[in-house]
Amino acid sequence: MTPIAIRRLKWTLGITVGVVCVLATTFVWMARPAHLTSLVQSNLTERLRMDVAIAEVHVRFWPRPSILGRGLSVRIPDQPDLPPLITIDEFWMNIGPFSLLRKHVDTVYAHGLRISVPPGDARDKIPEPSDSGEPTEIIVNHFIADDGSLQFVPRDPGKKPLTFGIHNLHLRNVGFGLPMPFEATLTNPVPTGLVQAEGEFGPWLRDDVMRSPLSGHYVFTDADLASINGIGGTLQSTGIFNGTIRRIEATGDARVPDFSLELGGRPMPLVANFAAVVTGTDGTTVIDRAEAVLIETKITVTGAVINQAGPGNRDLEFNVEIADGRIEDILGLVIDSPEPIMSGIVDVTGRMTLPPGDTPVRQRLGVEGRFGLAQTRFTDSGVQKKMEDLSRRSQGKDDDDPLGRVMTNLRGQVKLTNGVARFSQLTFQVPGARVGLNGSYALASGALDFKGTLRMDASMSDAVGGFKSIFLKPFNGVFRKDGAGSVLPIKIQGTRNEPSFGVEFGKIF
Repeated sequence: MTPIAIRRLKWTLGITVGVVCVLATTFVWMARPAHLTSLVQSNLTERLRMDVAIAEVHVRFWPRPSILGRGLSVRIPDQPDLPPLITIDEFWMNIGPFSLLRKHVDTVYAHGLRISVPPGDARDKIPEPSDSGEPTEIIVNHFIADDGSLQFVPRDPGKKPLTFGIHNLHLRNVGFGLPMPFEATLTNPVPTGLVQAEGEFGPWLRDDVMRSPLSGHYVFTDADLASINGIGGTLQSTGIFNGTIRRIEATGDARVPDFSLELGGRPMPLVANFAAVVTGTDGTTVIDRAEAVLIETKITVTGAVINQAGPGNRDLEFNVEIADGRIEDILGLVIDSPEPIMSGIVDVTGRMTLPPGDTPVRQRLGVEGRFGLAQTRFTDSGVQKKMEDLSRRSQGKDDDDPLGRVMTNLRGQVKLTNGVARFSQLTFQVPGARVGLNGSYALASGALDFKGTLRMDASMSDAVGGFKSIFLKPFNGVFRKDGAGSVLPIKIQGTRNEPSFGVEFGKIF
């Protein structure tokens, strides 16, 4: 090698070593904990328009340069009474000279991520995105968190916040003014079950972060409905969602192969499709509309599942409509028997409430509305025979006269409170007879207490028939009223299994 070549090589090596030394010195200077803390805090504060603080930052150079931090918190300005919007117990990332210069890292790992969503209005319309700042280059390729939580802070400080456990969260292409794809696995608090979600969050709206857009799809598996006291079954659901962190609109379908109520019935299959709004105000889910099918009966439901203070406390308030349903499907939730006690067509318009509590569901369940049963037949041959005998006598037919298929119609209003159903304007019809009743029925004991009138097409003597009819003919006029062949004041007492039918003789005259 010539002397000139040797001198050039020395100059090249010297310059290279000098550049490396400068870069190393610059890297070490920029990697100072105080400098990094100030850099991260000022950059996030400016970009987020939030109060950002970091408790401590450490730099390691072996086996490769990395940053470790603890106690990161992001607070909404001028809201000292609210918990921090975001806190992270620990975070770490690998770095290099160029990543510091570019303010860009490949992956940030976080442990103990907690997101606290402040109160808001569930019924606000989803706004159009406002100023989110100028789009930036991607700052973090991957943000990976585990062992975290997402909680919705209620307006009432005495209420327990709705809290989702975050098993893992993977946020990609993290930057400002950009939509950020995410994947997450969470535990839903009530009903307790696993939620897997994929979608996009952002862009981050600096002026109102709680209204930053959120969208995606979810799979909800093995949700235990028993975490809502009074309901049973395992729910599976899939659907899509969009909206904001504070207000999420969701549509999807749900399947419960073993749905039950603690009313003495048996588990039954239930499927539904729904449109609902999940609000971060207090954890309430507002059901705009749900179309459910219980075996073969279609049920339309609107209402809300309202979060109350304490774990597992949900106040259910539903409006229910059933048109041309099957009464045997509904009775299966109340009576556990090998076959339904009756069959027929049912119509229902009413309101159902189920407040939280430890008492049996029959004592907490509230129902108020109108119902109708048509073309009803009793599966018990003894009960059905009594209906046929009533129809035959009310038409003045003999026991051996042919009688067509006897079906009953039942309509009325009901109000259920404290385990007692009170009926009004209750009408019961079979061919030849009409019964009008008011009274009550106790769910737990099955006690009956009804009073009303029996109107028959036949006269009293024809209804009784036989030898006794001779003595009753002079009194037919006493029982004949308002165009009916005869009218009797009656009472039904006893229990569901042993009803007692009688005439209130004191009211005849």
